[in-house]
Amino acid sequence: MGVAIAGAILHGVYLVSVDELTVGGLVTYLGLMQLLRFPTFISIFTFSLVQLGLAGADRILHLIKEETELDENEAGYQAPIRGEIVFENVSFSYDGDPVLTDLSFRAEPGQTVAIVGETGSGKSTLIKLVNRIFDVESGRVMIDGVDVRDWNLTSVRSQISTIEQDIVLFSRPVAENIAFSLGQNVSMDEIERAARDAQAHGFISDLPERYETVIGERGVTLSGGQRQRLAIARALLTDPRILILDDSASAIDSATEDEIQKAIRRVLEGRTTLLITHRISQIRWADKVIVMRQGRLVDQGTHDELLERCDLYRRIFAHYEPAHPLTAAVLETGD
Repeated sequence: MGVAIAGAILHGVYLVSVDELTVGGLVTYLGLMQLLRFPTFISIFTFSLVQLGLAGADRILHLIKEETELDENEAGYQAPIRGEIVFENVSFSYDGDPVLTDLSFRAEPGQTVAIVGETGSGKSTLIKLVNRIFDVESGRVMIDGVDVRDWNLTSVRSQISTIEQDIVLFSRPVAENIAFSLGQNVSMDEIERAARDAQAHGFISDLPERYETVIGERGVTLSGGQRQRLAIARALLTDPRILILDDSASAIDSATEDEIQKAIRRVLEGRTTLLITHRISQIRWADKVIVMRQGRLVDQGTHDELLERCDLYRRIFAHYEPAHPLTAAVLETGD
Protein backbone atom coordinates (compact mmCIF):
# COMPACT_ATOMS: atom_id res chain seq x y z
CA MET A 1 0.00 0.00 0.00
CA GLY A 2 2.88 2.37 0.81
CA VAL A 3 4.51 1.70 -2.56
CA ALA A 4 1.18 2.27 -4.34
CA ILE A 5 0.64 5.66 -2.64
CA ALA A 6 4.23 6.75 -3.36
CA GLY A 7 3.78 5.77 -7.01
CA ALA A 8 0.47 7.65 -7.17
CA ILE A 9 2.11 10.83 -5.82
CA LEU A 10 4.94 10.63 -8.36
CA HIS A 11 2.53 9.92 -11.19
CA GLY A 12 0.20 12.74 -10.11
CA VAL A 13 3.03 15.25 -9.83
CA TYR A 14 4.20 14.28 -13.31
CA LEU A 15 0.69 14.77 -14.76
CA VAL A 16 0.43 18.20 -13.09
CA SER A 17 3.85 19.18 -14.49
CA VAL A 18 2.72 18.41 -18.06
CA ASP A 19 -0.66 20.12 -17.56
CA GLU A 20 -2.53 16.80 -17.80
CA LEU A 21 -3.98 17.19 -14.28
CA THR A 22 -4.87 20.13 -12.04
CA VAL A 23 -3.68 20.48 -8.45
CA GLY A 24 -7.27 19.98 -7.28
CA GLY A 25 -7.48 16.80 -9.33
CA LEU A 26 -4.23 15.60 -7.76
CA VAL A 27 -5.62 16.15 -4.25
CA THR A 28 -8.79 14.27 -5.19
CA TYR A 29 -6.72 11.46 -6.72
CA LEU A 30 -4.60 11.06 -3.57
CA GLY A 31 -7.74 11.16 -1.38
CA LEU A 32 -9.21 8.30 -3.37
CA MET A 33 -5.96 6.35 -2.92
CA GLN A 34 -6.28 6.75 0.86
CA LEU A 35 -9.64 5.00 0.71
CA LEU A 36 -7.76 1.81 -0.18
CA ARG A 37 -6.08 1.68 3.26
CA PHE A 38 -9.04 0.08 5.06
CA PRO A 39 -9.68 -2.68 2.44
CA THR A 40 -5.95 -3.41 2.50
CA PHE A 41 -5.91 -3.75 6.29
CA ILE A 42 -8.99 -6.00 6.26
CA SER A 43 -7.43 -8.16 3.53
CA ILE A 44 -4.27 -8.67 5.59
CA PHE A 45 -6.31 -9.43 8.75
CA THR A 46 -8.55 -11.87 6.89
CA PHE A 47 -5.57 -13.59 5.30
CA SER A 48 -4.02 -14.20 8.73
CA LEU A 49 -7.31 -15.64 10.02
CA VAL A 50 -7.55 -17.93 7.00
CA GLN A 51 -4.00 -19.16 7.64
CA LEU A 52 -4.79 -19.85 11.30
CA GLY A 53 -7.94 -21.70 10.27
CA LEU A 54 -6.08 -23.81 7.72
CA ALA A 55 -3.39 -24.69 10.27
CA GLY A 56 -6.04 -25.65 12.86
CA ALA A 57 -8.01 -27.69 10.33
CA ASP A 58 -4.82 -29.48 9.29
CA ARG A 59 -4.12 -30.50 12.89
CA ILE A 60 -7.71 -31.63 13.46
CA LEU A 61 -7.82 -33.66 10.23
CA HIS A 62 -4.44 -35.19 11.06
CA LEU A 63 -5.82 -36.30 14.44
CA ILE A 64 -9.03 -37.64 12.91
CA LYS A 65 -7.13 -39.63 10.28
CA GLU A 66 -4.53 -40.95 12.74
CA GLU A 67 -4.58 -44.74 12.88
CA THR A 68 -3.77 -46.50 16.11
CA GLU A 69 -1.03 -49.10 16.15
CA LEU A 70 -3.08 -51.10 18.65
CA ASP A 71 -5.30 -53.87 17.39
CA GLU A 72 -8.79 -52.89 18.55
CA ASN A 73 -9.78 -56.55 18.24
CA GLU A 74 -13.45 -55.92 17.46
CA ALA A 75 -14.10 -59.67 17.40
CA GLY A 76 -12.29 -60.16 20.72
CA TYR A 77 -13.48 -61.39 24.10
CA GLN A 78 -16.37 -59.48 25.69
CA ALA A 79 -17.79 -60.06 29.16
CA PRO A 80 -18.51 -58.24 32.41
CA ILE A 81 -15.20 -57.80 34.22
CA ARG A 82 -14.84 -59.38 37.67
CA GLY A 83 -11.65 -57.42 38.37
CA GLU A 84 -8.74 -59.85 38.60
CA ILE A 85 -5.55 -58.29 37.22
CA VAL A 86 -2.37 -60.30 36.70
CA PHE A 87 0.99 -58.97 35.47
CA GLU A 88 3.12 -61.89 34.32
CA ASN A 89 6.81 -61.16 33.58
CA VAL A 90 5.89 -57.86 31.91
CA SER A 91 8.57 -55.75 30.21
CA PHE A 92 8.11 -52.48 28.33
CA SER A 93 10.35 -49.78 26.89
CA TYR A 94 10.06 -46.40 25.16
CA ASP A 95 12.16 -46.29 21.99
CA GLY A 96 14.49 -48.96 23.33
CA ASP A 97 14.82 -47.38 26.79
CA PRO A 98 13.59 -49.98 29.36
CA VAL A 99 10.82 -48.70 31.64
CA LEU A 100 9.44 -51.93 33.10
CA THR A 101 11.44 -55.11 33.48
CA ASP A 102 10.12 -58.58 34.37
CA LEU A 103 7.25 -57.23 36.48
CA SER A 104 4.84 -59.72 38.08
CA PHE A 105 2.03 -59.26 40.61
CA ARG A 106 -1.64 -60.12 41.11
CA ALA A 107 -4.65 -58.05 42.17
CA GLU A 108 -7.67 -60.06 43.23
CA PRO A 109 -11.21 -58.87 42.42
CA GLY A 110 -12.20 -56.06 44.78
CA GLN A 111 -8.67 -55.52 46.08
CA THR A 112 -7.00 -52.13 46.37
CA VAL A 113 -3.36 -52.24 45.30
CA ALA A 114 -1.23 -49.18 46.07
CA ILE A 115 1.78 -48.59 43.80
CA VAL A 116 4.62 -46.54 45.26
CA GLY A 117 8.10 -45.73 44.06
CA GLU A 118 10.50 -42.95 43.29
CA THR A 119 9.93 -40.61 40.35
CA GLY A 120 10.65 -42.41 37.08
CA SER A 121 10.17 -45.90 38.49
CA GLY A 122 7.49 -46.76 35.89
CA LYS A 123 4.31 -46.43 37.95
CA SER A 124 2.27 -44.47 35.40
CA THR A 125 3.47 -46.68 32.55
CA LEU A 126 2.33 -49.74 34.48
CA ILE A 127 -1.28 -48.58 34.72
CA LYS A 128 -1.35 -47.60 31.04
CA LEU A 129 -0.81 -51.25 30.18
CA VAL A 130 -4.05 -52.27 31.90
CA ASN A 131 -6.39 -50.35 29.58
CA ARG A 132 -4.07 -50.77 26.59
CA ILE A 133 -2.84 -47.24 26.14
CA PHE A 134 0.31 -49.24 25.39
CA ASP A 135 0.84 -52.94 24.72
CA VAL A 136 3.49 -54.96 26.52
CA GLU A 137 6.65 -55.93 24.66
CA SER A 138 7.04 -59.21 26.52
CA GLY A 139 5.05 -61.01 29.16
CA ARG A 140 1.29 -60.70 29.65
CA VAL A 141 -1.25 -58.47 31.35
CA MET A 142 -4.38 -60.49 32.06
CA ILE A 143 -7.83 -59.41 33.19
CA ASP A 144 -9.98 -62.23 34.59
CA GLY A 145 -7.51 -64.75 33.17
CA VAL A 146 -7.70 -63.38 29.59
CA ASP A 147 -4.79 -61.53 27.99
CA VAL A 148 -5.83 -57.90 27.69
CA ARG A 149 -4.84 -58.00 24.00
CA ASP A 150 -7.47 -60.70 23.44
CA TRP A 151 -10.25 -58.52 24.85
CA ASN A 152 -12.40 -56.33 22.64
CA LEU A 153 -10.76 -52.93 23.20
CA THR A 154 -14.05 -51.03 23.53
CA SER A 155 -15.43 -53.58 25.98
CA VAL A 156 -12.41 -53.54 28.29
CA ARG A 157 -12.01 -49.75 28.28
CA SER A 158 -15.72 -49.19 28.97
CA GLN A 159 -15.28 -51.05 32.28
CA ILE A 160 -12.13 -49.22 33.42
CA SER A 161 -12.05 -45.65 34.71
CA THR A 162 -8.95 -43.55 35.33
CA ILE A 163 -8.73 -40.50 37.57
CA GLU A 164 -5.50 -38.64 36.90
CA GLN A 165 -3.78 -35.74 38.59
CA ASP A 166 -4.36 -33.53 35.54
CA ILE A 167 -8.15 -33.52 35.28
CA VAL A 168 -9.73 -32.64 31.94
CA LEU A 169 -12.80 -30.43 32.34
CA PHE A 170 -14.55 -28.39 29.68
CA SER A 171 -16.15 -24.94 29.55
CA ARG A 172 -19.57 -26.51 29.76
CA PRO A 173 -22.20 -26.96 32.51
CA VAL A 174 -21.24 -29.04 35.55
CA ALA A 175 -23.79 -31.72 34.61
CA GLU A 176 -22.28 -32.17 31.14
CA ASN A 177 -18.79 -32.46 32.61
CA ILE A 178 -19.91 -35.23 34.96
CA ALA A 179 -21.83 -37.02 32.20
CA PHE A 180 -19.00 -36.66 29.69
CA SER A 181 -18.17 -40.37 29.50
CA LEU A 182 -21.79 -41.39 28.89
CA GLY A 183 -22.95 -38.47 26.75
CA GLN A 184 -26.72 -38.17 26.45
CA ASN A 185 -27.36 -41.65 27.84
CA VAL A 186 -27.72 -40.50 31.44
CA SER A 187 -30.47 -38.83 33.44
CA MET A 188 -30.16 -35.85 35.78
CA ASP A 189 -31.03 -38.11 38.73
CA GLU A 190 -28.06 -40.35 37.96
CA ILE A 191 -25.75 -37.35 37.64
CA GLU A 192 -26.90 -35.98 40.99
CA ARG A 193 -26.54 -39.39 42.66
CA ALA A 194 -22.95 -39.68 41.41
CA ALA A 195 -22.22 -36.15 42.65
CA ARG A 196 -23.60 -36.97 46.11
CA ASP A 197 -21.49 -40.14 46.31
CA ALA A 198 -18.42 -38.11 45.29
CA GLN A 199 -19.09 -35.50 48.01
CA ALA A 200 -19.57 -32.92 45.24
CA HIS A 201 -23.30 -32.15 45.58
CA GLY A 202 -22.69 -29.67 48.41
CA PHE A 203 -20.45 -27.25 46.54
CA ILE A 204 -22.42 -27.70 43.29
CA SER A 205 -25.60 -26.60 45.12
CA ASP A 206 -23.82 -23.39 46.12
CA LEU A 207 -22.97 -22.51 42.51
CA PRO A 208 -25.10 -19.78 40.87
CA GLU A 209 -26.99 -22.14 38.57
CA ARG A 210 -26.20 -25.40 40.38
CA TYR A 211 -25.70 -28.20 37.83
CA GLU A 212 -26.23 -25.82 34.90
CA THR A 213 -23.37 -23.53 35.96
CA VAL A 214 -20.79 -23.24 33.17
CA ILE A 215 -17.29 -23.76 34.51
CA GLY A 216 -14.21 -22.35 32.78
CA GLU A 217 -11.91 -24.28 30.47
CA ARG A 218 -10.13 -27.01 32.50
CA GLY A 219 -12.30 -25.99 35.46
CA VAL A 220 -10.41 -22.78 36.21
CA THR A 221 -13.36 -21.39 38.18
CA LEU A 222 -13.18 -24.32 40.63
CA SER A 223 -10.70 -25.19 43.34
CA GLY A 224 -8.43 -28.22 43.09
CA GLY A 225 -10.60 -30.21 45.49
CA GLN A 226 -13.76 -29.36 43.59
CA ARG A 227 -12.23 -30.44 40.28
CA GLN A 228 -11.11 -33.66 41.93
CA ARG A 229 -14.59 -34.44 43.20
CA LEU A 230 -16.09 -33.81 39.75
CA ALA A 231 -13.61 -36.32 38.32
CA ILE A 232 -14.64 -38.84 40.98
CA ALA A 233 -18.32 -38.27 40.18
CA ARG A 234 -17.57 -38.84 36.50
CA ALA A 235 -15.84 -42.12 37.35
CA LEU A 236 -18.71 -43.25 39.59
CA LEU A 237 -21.24 -42.60 36.86
CA THR A 238 -19.68 -45.26 34.62
CA ASP A 239 -19.70 -47.79 37.49
CA PRO A 240 -16.29 -49.24 36.49
CA ARG A 241 -15.15 -52.67 37.62
CA ILE A 242 -11.51 -51.51 37.59
CA LEU A 243 -10.53 -48.09 38.88
CA ILE A 244 -7.13 -46.45 38.37
CA LEU A 245 -6.08 -43.47 40.49
CA ASP A 246 -2.87 -41.90 39.21
CA ASP A 247 -1.59 -39.71 42.05
CA SER A 248 -4.95 -37.99 41.85
CA ALA A 249 -4.85 -36.35 45.28
CA SER A 250 -1.29 -35.04 45.19
CA ALA A 251 -2.34 -31.43 44.62
CA ILE A 252 -5.08 -31.38 47.27
CA ASP A 253 -4.58 -29.29 50.41
CA SER A 254 -5.09 -30.87 53.83
CA ALA A 255 -8.31 -28.92 54.45
CA THR A 256 -9.91 -30.52 51.38
CA GLU A 257 -8.37 -33.96 51.83
CA ASP A 258 -11.02 -35.25 54.25
CA GLU A 259 -13.82 -34.70 51.72
CA ILE A 260 -11.72 -36.26 48.97
CA GLN A 261 -10.92 -39.27 51.14
CA LYS A 262 -14.60 -39.88 51.81
CA ALA A 263 -15.34 -39.71 48.09
CA ILE A 264 -12.48 -42.02 47.15
CA ARG A 265 -13.46 -44.55 49.81
CA ARG A 266 -16.95 -44.58 48.29
CA VAL A 267 -15.48 -45.11 44.82
CA LEU A 268 -13.33 -48.06 45.91
CA GLU A 269 -16.21 -50.16 47.22
CA GLY A 270 -16.49 -53.42 45.28
CA ARG A 271 -13.95 -52.40 42.65
CA THR A 272 -10.43 -53.54 41.88
CA THR A 273 -8.31 -50.44 42.31
CA LEU A 274 -4.76 -49.58 41.27
CA LEU A 275 -3.73 -46.59 43.34
CA ILE A 276 -0.59 -44.54 42.67
CA THR A 277 -0.04 -42.40 45.74
CA HIS A 278 2.40 -41.41 48.45
CA ARG A 279 -0.24 -40.37 50.97
CA ILE A 280 -0.21 -42.76 53.89
CA SER A 281 -3.87 -41.98 54.58
CA GLN A 282 -4.64 -43.72 51.26
CA ILE A 283 -1.95 -46.39 51.41
CA ARG A 284 -3.38 -47.70 54.69
CA TRP A 285 -6.59 -48.65 52.87
CA ALA A 286 -4.68 -50.83 50.43
CA ASP A 287 -4.89 -54.60 50.66
CA LYS A 288 -1.46 -54.75 49.04
CA VAL A 289 1.35 -52.27 48.43
CA ILE A 290 3.76 -52.68 45.51
CA VAL A 291 7.14 -50.98 45.77
CA MET A 292 8.91 -50.16 42.48
CA ARG A 293 12.36 -48.91 41.60
CA GLN A 294 13.74 -48.29 38.11
CA GLY A 295 10.99 -50.37 36.51
CA ARG A 296 11.42 -53.41 38.76
CA LEU A 297 9.29 -54.79 41.56
CA VAL A 298 11.29 -54.40 44.77
CA ASP A 299 8.78 -55.78 47.27
CA GLN A 300 5.08 -56.21 47.90
CA GLY A 301 2.99 -56.65 51.02
CA THR A 302 0.91 -54.66 53.46
CA HIS A 303 1.95 -51.22 54.72
CA ASP A 304 3.12 -52.56 58.10
CA GLU A 305 4.99 -55.50 56.56
CA LEU A 306 6.90 -53.23 54.21
CA LEU A 307 7.78 -50.81 57.00
CA GLU A 308 9.37 -53.72 58.81
CA ARG A 309 11.43 -55.18 55.98
CA CYS A 310 11.77 -52.79 53.00
CA ASP A 311 14.41 -50.04 53.24
CA LEU A 312 13.25 -48.34 50.03
CA TYR A 313 9.66 -48.18 51.28
CA ARG A 314 10.77 -46.63 54.55
CA ARG A 315 12.78 -43.98 52.68
CA ILE A 316 9.84 -43.11 50.41
CA PHE A 317 7.51 -43.03 53.38
CA ALA A 318 9.81 -40.72 55.33
CA HIS A 319 10.21 -38.43 52.30
CA TYR A 320 6.51 -37.90 51.57
CA GLU A 321 4.82 -38.13 54.97
CA PRO A 322 5.52 -37.35 58.64
CA ALA A 323 7.67 -40.11 59.96
CA HIS A 324 6.13 -43.23 61.46
CA PRO A 325 7.67 -44.07 64.89
CA LEU A 326 9.46 -47.07 63.37
CA THR A 327 10.70 -44.96 60.46
CA ALA A 328 11.91 -42.23 62.79
CA ALA A 329 13.83 -44.78 64.87
CA VAL A 330 15.45 -46.25 61.78
CA LEU A 331 16.47 -42.83 60.46
CA GLU A 332 17.92 -41.81 63.82
CA THR A 333 20.12 -44.91 64.00
CA GLY A 334 21.16 -44.51 60.37
CA ASP A 335 20.25 -48.13 59.51
